[in-house]
Amino acid sequence: MLIMSKTRSYGAPAYGPGFRVLTLVSLACAYLLVVLGDTVRVTESGMGCRSWPLCNGSAGLSGSYHALLEQSHRYLAAVVSVLVAAAFAVAWRRARRHRLVFWSAAAALGLIGVQVLLGAITVFTQNVGWTVALHLAGAWLVVGAVTVTAVGVWRAPALAAASRPAQVGRLGLAAAVSLFVLSVSGMLVLHDGASTACPGWPTCGWGSAPSGSVALQYLHRSFALLAAALVMAAAVRAWRMRSGGLADRALAAGAVALLAGTAALGGVVATAGAPPVAQDVHLAMASALWIAVVALAVPGAAAVVEDGSVAGDFEQGVLPDPCLAPTPAAAPGHLHRPPAPPPTSGRSHG
Repeated sequence: MLIMSKTRSYGAPAYGPGFRVLTLVSLACAYLLVVLGDTVRVTESGMGCRSWPLCNGSAGLSGSYHALLEQSHRYLAAVVSVLVAAAFAVAWRRARRHRLVFWSAAAALGLIGVQVLLGAITVFTQNVGWTVALHLAGAWLVVGAVTVTAVGVWRAPALAAASRPAQVGRLGLAAAVSLFVLSVSGMLVLHDGASTACPGWPTCGWGSAPSGSVALQYLHRSFALLAAALVMAAAVRAWRMRSGGLADRALAAGAVALLAGTAALGGVVATAGAPPVAQDVHLAMASALWIAVVALAVPGAAAVVEDGSVAGDFEQGVLPDPCLAPTPAAAPGHLHRPPAPPPTSGRSHG
């Protein structure tokens, strides 16, 4: 009987520096695209280009300040699209057996296509609020998928050899889901015009905003409390894990610091009347927190995604039989099957 341990001790590919750099640059550019897109929003530059894909009939950077911002955002979106497509092409060639990397790269490419369509729809509908909110939610999903690819590529051997408890992975995944739900509620606050409904923080205080806007603000802040608790729990668990390395602790500490900064900026946005600069910095820090939390969740996703592929590889004979043990004299990687017992004659000896 073949018994597979929950500790994934199979060998994982060690990717070359070219693929690693590609995923890291893709992640950096995807993050900058989110920040620049929010700058376009808070400066009301979304209609700086009233046509698509050209900007007011021009392919170059020209026109007003608003047109310059919007067209710069489109150029950066094109760069991110090329980088994500290149990462998927490499994953297709080198990582099809590494499901976490391959499918996250495929998801990023598919989401980029959806984002291009949503970007066009926002222009054609004159920046209707729900299109802007959907566009921003899609941008976070792209960043999340690119983050998974990058972490999977940079930490492939560590993820394969990890024996971290299942609780760490579950907490990381729960924190990531709650943070995304929080972002969606924040987008609803912006779409509904409720960003100035609560002049106080953490409670709303006294104001004259409609009750629906106030209720939406309280819903958003309730999600923020839940997300904060889950992020803290995942970070503490990762920090205290005995098998965790320096990268795990740095990631946990970074997530806690970004959580504190995001919460503080949320208070500034609420009490200062939602100034555009504070809104932009708030989303930039929240997006950085999203990257850190998704990175914390990657080991949990790897445990779910990769275990099935490994079991299939054993069944197909791609990976070595764990019942075979390497001999001390054999070269690394060579396996030796115990010698078979000598054949017996067909006669019986009485």
